[in-house]
Amino acid sequence: MSDLLPVRFSHLRAYGKSPMHGHAARTAPERKPTAAMQLGSAVHALYSGSKDVVAYPGKVRRGAEWETFAADFADSIILTGAEFSKAEAMVEALHACEVAQPYLQGEREQTILFNWNGLPCRATPDVRGATYLTELKTSVSSDPNHFPWHARRMHYPAQMAMQALACPEARDLYIVCVEAAYPHPVIVYHIEPQAWEWGSKLLVLWAERLKTCEESGAYPPYTDAVVPLDMPDEDVALEFPEEGEE
Repeated sequence: MSDLLPVRFSHLRAYGKSPMHGHAARTAPERKPTAAMQLGSAVHALYSGSKDVVAYPGKVRRGAEWETFAADFADSIILTGAEFSKAEAMVEALHACEVAQPYLQGEREQTILFNWNGLPCRATPDVRGATYLTELKTSVSSDPNHFPWHARRMHYPAQMAMQALACPEARDLYIVCVEAAYPHPVIVYHIEPQAWEWGSKLLVLWAERLKTCEESGAYPPYTDAVVPLDMPDEDVALEFPEEGEE
């Protein structure tokens, strides 16, 4: 376990899915980001100025022209022209939102190394204020009638609870969510104590699973038993995260 990199939230969340997923997250090369992830990274970079974002002028991302452009801007986030315009509009919406501005002020994207529960860990809050932490999220919907369900499914309270472990001065946790579709409404969410506690309990559960698996060297999938297959109740709604959602 000592040979592995510090534990990130994405590792713990993967262990919450299964030990096999957790081991893959800890040891496999990072996967190519999806279009949604790329757009989110671009919005972060444009707003914070942490990385250059450029628009590729070509029509398709292949061929000699694309390979030359990609090599010239290897350290930048490369978007299509349409994606770049959308990212700029989303950043403008963030700047225009007076409610969000107080929670977007502070040290941005500083990686913090810390020890917790016997594990070397790392966290990178989007914004670290004097007494609060803020995550900037892009989503299909920022609607308060929908986003809390998405936040629960993506375990955002657990992500922020881990950041709070790295920043013990944080007394409040916020999510600023900008909607990907025009007119890009921006909503600020405060992580309530019950959600914070829920996220903290998940972290402990996932961390214990990680330690047990890495100490034993066993990484089973969802189960290693034969599972009886019957017809599920018709009134049970089945939801599966979209590939690459963050």
